[in-house]
Amino acid sequence: MIVQLNPTIPIIRISDKMNGYAFLIIDYSQEHHLLFVCAMDNGEIWTLNNKEIRIPKNISLDRSNINI
Repeated sequence: MIVQLNPTIPIIRISDKMNGYAFLIIDYSQEHHLLFVCAMDNGEIWTLNNKEIRIPKNISLDRSNINI
């Protein structure tokens, strides 16, 4: 199943701390990780599994204590 995210979700790639936006989710089944298709700030498009990304800190939504 493919789901388009509207609005997109801001993300941080763990490996290099690069910011980007997830705009699609690919879900193969319960036996697999979710795959997020992300447009990174440098213009590259990556498909990242849910173990490779985190959401950024956002104090207005009380997400100020997230460890990346």
